[in-house]
Amino acid sequence: MPVLFARPRRVMLAVLVVGMPLAAAVAAGLAADNAGESLREQGSAQLSLYESNLRTELERHAAVPMVLARDQEVADLLRDPSPERVDRLNRKLEAIAAALKASALYVMNGAGTTVAASNWNASPSFVGQNFSYRPYFQSAMERGEGHHFALGTTSLVPGYYTAQRVVAENRTDGRAGDRGAGVVVLKVGFQELERAWSHGREKVLVSDRDGVVFITNVEVWRYNALPRRLPVTLPAAAVPTSEEIPTLPWAFGGASDRITLREGNAERRYLLQSAALPGGDWTIHALTSLAPVATRAQQAGLLAAAAVALAALTGHALAQRRLNLVERLALQEEARAELERRVAAATAELRATENELTQAAKLAALGQMSAAMAHEINQPLAAIRSFADNAVVLLERGRPDAVRDNLAEIADLTDRMAAITRSLKGFARRASGTLGAVSAAAAVGQALALLEARLRRDSVTVDTDLPAGPLLVTGEDVRLQQVLVNLIGNAADAMRASPRRHVRIALAAEGEEAVLTVRDSGPGIAEADLPRIFVPFFTTKEAGDGLGLGLSISHGIVEDFGGSLTAANHPEGGALFTIRLKRRDTQT
Repeated sequence: MPVLFARPRRVMLAVLVVGMPLAAAVAAGLAADNAGESLREQGSAQLSLYESNLRTELERHAAVPMVLARDQEVADLLRDPSPERVDRLNRKLEAIAAALKASALYVMNGAGTTVAASNWNASPSFVGQNFSYRPYFQSAMERGEGHHFALGTTSLVPGYYTAQRVVAENRTDGRAGDRGAGVVVLKVGFQELERAWSHGREKVLVSDRDGVVFITNVEVWRYNALPRRLPVTLPAAAVPTSEEIPTLPWAFGGASDRITLREGNAERRYLLQSAALPGGDWTIHALTSLAPVATRAQQAGLLAAAAVALAALTGHALAQRRLNLVERLALQEEARAELERRVAAATAELRATENELTQAAKLAALGQMSAAMAHEINQPLAAIRSFADNAVVLLERGRPDAVRDNLAEIADLTDRMAAITRSLKGFARRASGTLGAVSAAAAVGQALALLEARLRRDSVTVDTDLPAGPLLVTGEDVRLQQVLVNLIGNAADAMRASPRRHVRIALAAEGEEAVLTVRDSGPGIAEADLPRIFVPFFTTKEAGDGLGLGLSISHGIVEDFGGSLTAANHPEGGALFTIRLKRRDTQT
C-alpha cells in the first residue's frame, strides 16, 4: 500500500506544516510582482498627468510678460516715467495680476529699479525697489528672458519669476535698438496647483537642480532637500544639509524605487517615480502607496494557504476513506472467496443441468419423430423381404441376372435405412461445445431430412431459398440442426388447423452476417405473447404437447454462437423467425 494512504495523518501534517507556508510565500510573491507592476504603470500614468498640469500652468503665464514687453505703453513708461504714465500702468498691471491670480506683475528699468507694479498700493510694494541682483533680471537683460524660483525678499512669499526684456526703440527710424530698456516680470505662486494635487492619492513634489523641494502637496516637505543617500532606518529628526536646509525624512524601502515614511506611529512604504521637466532644471516626483500591493500579496498568500489546507484535508479524507475501504475489503475477502466457490459450483451444476435439459429436449423431439421413422424403416424392410424371397425363386429357376438386380435393390434400400438411422444417431448425440465453421445450408438440409416423414404426414410443403455457394457461419453443427428442427417442427404444429400448410426457409448473406429465416403460413403469434415467446416454460400449445423449453433453448444456443434469434409476425401472415449468425469466411 502506498505511504500516502498508509499514513494519511502524517502526510496531512507534513503538507500543512511545509506546504502551506511555501504556497503562501510563492503566491504572495507572484501577486506582489503583478500588483507592483500594475501599480508602477498606474503611477507612471499619474506622474505624466501631474507633469502635464505643471507644464500647462507654466506655459499659461509665460505669455503674459512676452506680450507686455511689446506693449507700447510699457515702452513709453520706460522712456519717460511720468507720474500719469506710472499711475495708469500700475492700475493696468493690478487688473491683469488679479485676473491671472498672480502674486505680482511689475516693470523694471534697465538699472533694475521697479517703476510700476501690481502691488503699488500694498505694503510692502515693489515700486522703487531694486532687484538687479536677481538671476531672472540678469538673465532677461542678457538673453531676452529669465526664469527663477525664489523666496521674495520684500514679500517673503515664494514664487516663480518669469522675466521678459523690453527693447528700447530708436524713434528716428522706428527700428528697435540694441540696448534693453527694461524688464517685465511676472511672479506666480503654485497654491492652486498644490491644492489640486492634494486631492490625488499620490504625494507629489517638484525639486530644483539643487534637489530642494519648492512645490508639493505635502506642506511640511516644502523647502526641504531630497536626501542624497537614503538611510536604512528612518531618522529621528531631519538632518540639515551643508546649506542648513533640512532633508526629507525618507528611509530605504527595500529597492531603489521604494522608500519608507513615518506616518503617525506607523511606517509606510511608497513607490517613488520621477521625471525631469523640459529644460533640465526641475524634477517632478510622485510617491504612490504600496499598501494595495501588500494587501494583494496578503490575500493571495491566504488564498494559497487555504487552498493547500483544503487539498490536504481532502486528501486526508480520501486516504482515510481508502483505508476504511481496504479494511472492509480485507474483512470481506474470505466471504468473497467462499461466495466465488459457491458460485462456481452452482454455475457448473447449472451448466450440467442445461446440457441435460437440452439433451432431453432433443430426445423428446426424437420421441415425436419415432413413429414416422418407424414407418419409414418398415417400408424398406418389407421391400427387402420381398426382394429376398424373389431372389430365392429366381435362383431355383436359374436366372442369376435377375437375382443380381434384386440384390442391388436390397443394397439401395439398406443405404436408405442407414441414412435415416445416421441422421437420428447424429441428432441424438451430445454437442461437443466447440464452435467452428458450419455450413448453414447443410444444417437446413439435415434438419429437413430428419423431419421429412413428419412433414409429409402432416401435408406440409417446404420451399427453400439457399445460396449456390457455401455460406459458413460460426456455430456447431448438431446444435444448429437442433434449432432448425425446433423452429420447423413448431411451424408444422402451428399450421395444423390451417388449410394451407407451407414453410419457407431462406438463407442470405448481409455484410458480415448470415441471415436465416423460417416463415410459416399459420395464424402467427399473438401480439401479447411476442414479448414472452422465448421465456422458459411459456407455451401456446395444448397441455401435454410441450414444456415450453424449445424456443428458450434455441434462443440460448444462438446467443452462444454470438448471434441472435428473434420472432415476429410477417405482414402477409404467419410467424417469422430470424436467425443472425456471424459469417465465418469474413472473420480474420
